[in-house]
Amino acid sequence: MRKPASAGITAGFISMLLMGCSTLSTPSAVTLVDGVYWSHRYQAYLDVQDQIATRYQWTPASCNKAAAGLLPKVMTPATAAGQHDWVYADYQSIRLQRRSDGLPVVFIRSPFLPGNCQVSAVETAQTNLDALTFSLAQFGHPVPYSQLLRWRYEAGRLDTELHDSPLAESLALFQLLTAVLDQGGDEHAFLLSRELQNYHSVSTFAVGEAQRARARFDLLQQLSSSRLASSCERKIWWGLLQDNRYYLGVLSLQELSDQPNYDAADQRCLAQALDAIAADMRKAGQLLGQPPELLIDLRYNEGGSMLLASQLADSIAYKEQPLAIIGEHAIKASPRAADLSGLYQDGTVLVTEVTASAAEHLAQALRLRGLTLSGQTTRGAFSPITVRTLPNGWIIGLSMYSADQVRDGANNPLPEKKGLTPEVPLPLDVLFPAATIGEP
Repeated sequence: MRKPASAGITAGFISMLLMGCSTLSTPSAVTLVDGVYWSHRYQAYLDVQDQIATRYQWTPASCNKAAAGLLPKVMTPATAAGQHDWVYADYQSIRLQRRSDGLPVVFIRSPFLPGNCQVSAVETAQTNLDALTFSLAQFGHPVPYSQLLRWRYEAGRLDTELHDSPLAESLALFQLLTAVLDQGGDEHAFLLSRELQNYHSVSTFAVGEAQRARARFDLLQQLSSSRLASSCERKIWWGLLQDNRYYLGVLSLQELSDQPNYDAADQRCLAQALDAIAADMRKAGQLLGQPPELLIDLRYNEGGSMLLASQLADSIAYKEQPLAIIGEHAIKASPRAADLSGLYQDGTVLVTEVTASAAEHLAQALRLRGLTLSGQTTRGAFSPITVRTLPNGWIIGLSMYSADQVRDGANNPLPEKKGLTPEVPLPLDVLFPAATIGEP
């Protein structure tokens, strides 16, 4: 079933994913060596000529210069590599680092570009279906062959019967591709069509989109009219509630500044907010005569930067262990932010089925640090994602690590697709309320 994209979702995805043009940044000291390089993790090639790297998105059926994704189509060491930093380059390899989670992305020298990279793809329902199904298989989400045959027949019918009705064909194709994504079962998977203003997420919710959107809106209205303080583009809220609990609302783990997404400015803003929170919690403890109970609100946080999540976890209750272990890479922010650990007694983390990705990692890290999860089972979307472009320009997102490669900071497996089960379950009307949480 198609889901229209809300303005907020569409704007967020467009600003985050449309990286067709590189933006200026501090020039990197990296010097590229001409040649072709391949990334198994991204299933993509870089073709380097005269310090210019052109990215090719590859599947067995197609290879094209993708205009959208986490990496730009064309980039140089003098410009930003999308949502990555240049780390190292020599004759054999090019190493980048993702800004959202610090994960390395390595391109290894390859003899040449595949032949299909030299051929322009013909944009049809069939080629879009093939690009999607091959991408699913490449990233560990293959669809059953019997289903694939049926979908290919349906795509061929769309090309034949709706060829003269572009809008009708696009709408029918969007519905077909969402069925394919749903069959893949990847909780991270999404499909975005800008021209149709349609967005589809594989995740299913007990609470409808309208109710979730209303709950988010009401919470922001209530926070805005309360005496609580805020910072970082109103994504972080804090203060003492009327019941003497100390509230820390983390509405998002991305776009905490007016700089490009996952910029270092986000970490600086969070560090400054945590300093202010520490000072305010000390005052609250003095006022009450004892440290307050801490209430951390992640109900409507759909994730973002795992480095920001690590920064928060270590500030709330420091541990040497990382936030998570992805593949062989430990996710841990540096440097350490303000220490809140001695400024509260007992801590509760509110979570819902909306809580996902980096926010779920944060919730699990806080659980390992002794806090209690309360609310509803979370989304179950722990794996970092990659983003690809279909031949018609539509954008797909897929998880790029298998469930066994994504573990918490104590090296325990995480419940991918199942979600974190809270110790204290709460009814939906409590988690998605219209009631005021703070002082008017």
